[in-house]
Formats: sequence, structure tokens, C-alpha cells
Amino acid sequence: MGNRGSPVSFSQRLQKAAKLPPRVLLARVYHKLVHRSRHVARRWQVRYFPARLSNADLLAATTLNLHNAAALAAHFRTRTSPDFFLSPESRKLLPRIFPTDESRAARLRLADDAARGCFDLLGSGPVDLGNDINWHTDFKTGTTWPPVYFADIDYSDLSQPYDVKVPWELSRAQHFVTLGQAYWLTGDEKYTRAFLAQWQSWQAANPPQVGVNWACTMDVAIRAVNWVWAFYFFKDSPAFTDDLLLAFVKSIFQHGQHILRNLEDGPIRGNHYLSDGVGLVYLGLLFPEFKEAARWRKKGLEILFGEMRHQVYPDGADFEASIPYHRLVLELFLSPILLCRRNGVSVPDDVLARLEKMFEFVLAYTKPDGTAPILGDADDGRLLRLSQPGLDREFSDHRYLLAIGAVLFNRADFGRAAGDCWEEALWLLGQRATEFRVAELPAAEPAASAHFPDAGIFVMRHAAYYLLLDAGPNGQDGNGGHAHNDLFSFELYAGDKSFIVDPGAYVYTADYRARNLFRSTAYHNTVQVDGREICPLADDALFTLTGDPTVTLHRWESTPTHDFLDVEHDGYRRLSQPVFHRRQLYFDKSAGWWIIRDLLTGDGNHQFELNFHLAAHIPELHFAPDNRPALFTAVSGTNLALVSLLPHTPPPEVWQGWVSPRYGVRQPAPVVTFRCAGEVPAEFVTALVPHPAPFPADFDWDALVEQVLARWRESPARQH
Repeated sequence: MGNRGSPVSFSQRLQKAAKLPPRVLLARVYHKLVHRSRHVARRWQVRYFPARLSNADLLAATTLNLHNAAALAAHFRTRTSPDFFLSPESRKLLPRIFPTDESRAARLRLADDAARGCFDLLGSGPVDLGNDINWHTDFKTGTTWPPVYFADIDYSDLSQPYDVKVPWELSRAQHFVTLGQAYWLTGDEKYTRAFLAQWQSWQAANPPQVGVNWACTMDVAIRAVNWVWAFYFFKDSPAFTDDLLLAFVKSIFQHGQHILRNLEDGPIRGNHYLSDGVGLVYLGLLFPEFKEAARWRKKGLEILFGEMRHQVYPDGADFEASIPYHRLVLELFLSPILLCRRNGVSVPDDVLARLEKMFEFVLAYTKPDGTAPILGDADDGRLLRLSQPGLDREFSDHRYLLAIGAVLFNRADFGRAAGDCWEEALWLLGQRATEFRVAELPAAEPAASAHFPDAGIFVMRHAAYYLLLDAGPNGQDGNGGHAHNDLFSFELYAGDKSFIVDPGAYVYTADYRARNLFRSTAYHNTVQVDGREICPLADDALFTLTGDPTVTLHRWESTPTHDFLDVEHDGYRRLSQPVFHRRQLYFDKSAGWWIIRDLLTGDGNHQFELNFHLAAHIPELHFAPDNRPALFTAVSGTNLALVSLLPHTPPPEVWQGWVSPRYGVRQPAPVVTFRCAGEVPAEFVTALVPHPAPFPADFDWDALVEQVLARWRESPARQH
């Protein structure tokens, strides 16, 4: 088992700092100095006076007028307020939550795996860690971090292939909820014993502020939330003795202290800072007995409501330029806001209004098959894993959010779009979700084409045809930490499957070359000029994408017969001979065809590449006969042709790329590249033509091209 690699050198840190904008550099230096000064005394305290709370200390930390540990344990075990999602009434809903023998058996299989220490996290595949789990180890590489003061741990050496997210993900303890669900389903104490054994093992290996699992406050907060859920699942178990229960409550108290002292409130506030606030809201609301709970609650609510206004655009999209992170951030807002409402805490109207907008964004980006596109970063991040429909579906299907939104905002359109994804709504909203689901929902219009002006997202859709295009900023107030070089890139679904996709994110710090490959312009469905990036990428700045290009929206219209988009960006303006990329996209709804015109203007001679990344389930593409500049898929069900509409277009190249459906997993997939070179202006005009069945051998390609050209000549694109 290896140790972490050598630390990043001082000169490397200086080089990295020199690349930052002055405002960001000064803010980070100030934050670092404050951060270091805070830790001097704490480091000394942890080393020489480690925190050991006695039962008397715990009693003294509360406002309760109790005189012994037994009374304190009885209080926490039997109290009926605050109000939580799990109650005797919610236990009665188990037959609705798990309506079939298979759904019940599937959850028990997951719980049995977790009970014996078998985990499949971040692309690891099932790994049996057994009963003696090393909580400080990246079990994918064998790297182990030392049990030292958390702020002294270096976990970001890019020369090493380890991934600190692995121990962090495991220590989020989201599987404790799965064990709790199994306990409620069966009453079998083996699940309580497994939970307690793993929790005690974690406690022994991770004293407060010691080890890598205290290094990221976001993960401390998410762990606290999952521990709270576990507490409510298991608190009535006879195996959860008074001594164990009080030890558990002590650790909850220490988590609250750690979160408040180590808020991730640096110059760039994102989902980490929001997670910190969520942990504080949970602990402040649900453990009001602690004298510090009022501070936790106050700061948590300040973060929760303030970050809704800061991190979520007025159009409802998260500001991190990532659809998977929109899903995570919506989860982060959702359950604490529901907790507030359950416990009489007022939620500002503007916060609720923006929360509803977040659901509307989910409704718009959801594909006809219920899956979500992968735009920007994706790391499988979730607050809670209350439902687990299988790894491939869990991280690509966000419709469970629509079920919750349907009940919360009385939205029939959300409810219909949610399909059968109601388990999480039943856990969080109980009988209200049951009543909403069985009610006769009023008719709702199908999801329509949409424009989200703040996020720069355009959705073209009709029946089973769907295209989502990104023309938005890099996000995070210009930092672009989770953005990719994906301006004007898009995903396309037609008939019964996705054809053109975003390749995803794959990994973060475990392989910096792979991270930047998946962030690169070439790995998106857009035009690359001279092999350069739309925004520069640096090997040592994996969570920065600066230099936001200016995007100009020339026209957007959506009618019952067609959609038309005309946008332009200046990402290549910094070249010695600047280039401007204008993309016009026409969607003929009656035919189900898309025509894309890419116009390159500016100065000089250049090399241009237009890439289309196809889904991994498209095994290969075939060229149309007689050297026509067209390719087509050959799979069951709906197929797709990619046809160049310009005369004398060279045949495209087909090569193998990669797509990453979830973190740590990549699959080979075909990529189509059209090329041209010469003096600007230059252009590509490409038709994307779905066909309801495989293309026959005698398919009339000439007739297809003529039909598409006729539609193109009549389209608004020919007028601009």
C-alpha cells in the first residue's frame, strides 16, 4: 500500500499563482493568511490535547436541565420534536416506496453489500474492503494519507495518480442510509450491527480534526447529514445502546463545531460553501439542545438563502456551468428548505421562487427518455442517495427531482414528467407525495423548446426530437471551475436514443492530462481553430477556466413549425489573426431535421475542425456510397445521418474517442471530424437527419440531400 507523492514545490506554486488574475490572487493570499493563523493554535491543541468529550462535557454543551447520561440518552431517543422526514407515519409508506418484491430485494442487495464492506464508488467497480476498512485510503490506487492534523495534509499532488475523492466519498457514509432502509424493511438487527461497527471503526480512525476526512468541509457536512438520517433510522434499535447513542451525538456535536470553524468561504463561493451551510442547517435545526445550535442555524440559513441568490441565476440554472452540478446544488437546497418548512422556519419568497425555477430548468433539459445531458463537470456528487436505480441510471436520470417539485409547487407538468421516479419524494414528503401521485393530474403541455438567457442554454425539442446547446458563460463568477470548453457544443436525441453527446468529465486530479482532455475544445461538438482552445487550459489549474469569451445572440425564435438560433463567440479573438465563430442552427419540427451552419470570419489562413462525438452505444458509422460527404449509423431502431451540404467537401474522418457516463468510467465511442483549411471566411453546413429505421442499402442519398437543401433554402438561416 503506497503513500501519497511528494508535495508540490514552492516554485510550482509561484508559477501557478502568477497565472491568476490580480484580484483573485490577492483574495486567495488574504484568505490563506487568515486560514493559516486560525490553524496555529488548533494544530497545537490537536497534537497535545486531543478532543475527548465526556458525558459530563456533552451535558454541559446542552441547554437541557438533565443530570445524568441515561436521561440524556432517553431524551434524544424519545423526543418528538424537531420534526424530521422519518417518523412512524413514514414507516407505513414502505409498501408504496418499495411496491414490488424486486424493488425490495434490490435495496436489500445493496444493503448486504454495504454491510460486508463491498463498495462501488467513483468508477471503482465492486471492491470488497471487508470488516477492517482503512478510511484514509484511496482503494483504487492503494494510496494512504497519514493521520495528522487535517490542514497539514497535501492531497493535490498532480504528479501522483491517486484520487482523494475516494476516501472522501466513502466517508460521506451515504451507505448508512441504505443500511437504515434495509433495517426498516426487515427489522433485522444485522443492519444495525453493520452500521454501528462501521461507524465505530470510522470514529476510531478519524478523531476530530485528524486525517484526510476532515480536510474538506463539504464532505464533513455531507457526512453529518447522512449520519443524521442514520440516527433517525436506527435510534429505536436495541443494538443502539445508550453509550453508543451518546457517543454518536458527541460526534454530531463535533461535526457542527468543525463545519462552522472551517467554512469554505474563499474568494470563489460554490457548491462547497453551500454544502457547509446545509450541514449547519441540519444540525442547527435538528439538535437545538446544543448551546451552539443557534449559531449553526443562523449561519446555515444565511448561507442557504444567500447562496440561492448568488449561485442560482434568475432563470433557474446553477452558476457553475454544469448540469450534473445543477442536480447536486438543487439537492443541496431542497432538503434543508423542506426541513425549514417542517419546523416553522420561514423561507423567503424569492428563495422559493428561484427554487421553482431550478425545477423548471430540470424539466427543460430532461431528454425524452428521462435522462439528462452531461454539460460541464460531473463527479457523481449527491447529498443523499435515497433511491438507487442502478449506477448508470442513478447519475443520468434527474426526474426524481421533478417528483419532489411537483408536490412542493403543485405542478402537474413536473409530476407527469417525473414518470415512475417517486421514491425520493415519498421519503422526503411522505403522505403528500402519495396523494399527489395517485391524484388525477390535469393535462399538462409537453416540454417545449426553451431559452435560459442567464445560463446561455437553448433547448430545441418536439415530440421525440431534442437538442440542447450551450452558449453560456464559464460560471462561478468568471472562475469556470466546473466549466468545459464547450461553447456552442450540443447533445442530440432522436426517436429512441441519444446520438451526439457530451463526452463528460471522467476524472479530476487523479489524471490531470485526462481531465484537460475531457475539458478541451476537441472533446466537444463545436469548431476548433488551429488546434487552439476556446479558453486556455493549464495542467496545474484544473479548476479554473478563465477568459470568458463574449457571446452575441443574433436571433432566437421558436415556433410550432421550427426553431432557429443564431449565436456568435469571440473565443479565438486572442489569436494573432483573430477568428470569430458564428453558429446558426435550424430545427425543422415537421421533418425532425437539424441544419447547422458554422461560419468562421476574421483574418488570415487557418485550420478548422468540426467535431461530432457520438454515444458509446453507436458501435460504428458507415460512409454513404460514391464518396458522398455523408455518414450514417446502423443500429436497431432510429438511426442518424450526418450530411455535409457544401459542394466539394472532403470526406470526414472517423476516429475513436471516449465518453464518460459517470465519474471514473470511460467507454470508447466514435468521433466524426470535418476539416477545412484556408483563408477566412470559411464555413461548414451540416444536416443531422434522423431516420426511423436502419438506412436500407438502396437508400436514395441524392434525394435526401435535395430535400434537406430545399428546407435549408427556405429557412431563416438563409436570410442571415
